[in-house]
Amino acid sequence: FLVGKISYEEFCERDAQVWKGMRVEEFLEIVKMVPFHPGVDELINYLRQKGLKLSMVSSGLSLLSNWVHQRYGFDYSVSNDLLHESGVLTGKVKIQVYYDKKAEWVEKIVKQFRVNPEEVIAIGDSKGDIGMFQMVGFSIAFNSSCKDLDKIASACIQSQNLADIIPMLPI
Repeated sequence: FLVGKISYEEFCERDAQVWKGMRVEEFLEIVKMVPFHPGVDELINYLRQKGLKLSMVSSGLSLLSNWVHQRYGFDYSVSNDLLHESGVLTGKVKIQVYYDKKAEWVEKIVKQFRVNPEEVIAIGDSKGDIGMFQMVGFSIAFNSSCKDLDKIASACIQSQNLADIIPMLPI
């Protein structure tokens, strides 16, 4: 879809189809094997120590983002729901987060937590994060795949370690 040959909806549907018929438990076992960048614990602990609320807006699949939410104690997260019935994935997806519409969710989060957009720090890595970066007070392009995102980011970091974000933060 990034090159315009299929729609975002079709991309998400194809992604969901890959998992059709798999038991949710099996999928979650696969999810738990996804490696995290080094430094994620250090970054999350630092943000928590500073009293920040942690939110995740992902155009990925809910079973993965829900696991990350629970593992790291996020205050809020939203992603695309990978649908299942009786514990079996249906191959369908309910799109909640459009790739280039993350800013709409950040607006909802800002209202929910009663903060100003200028107080929000966003971390992203792709063209789909541009709208979100444009509305927040500080933005970090982490291992970005998009030069346009890099241009508008408050900071750009190329690293395999998420803890390298810490010295860049305005807190």
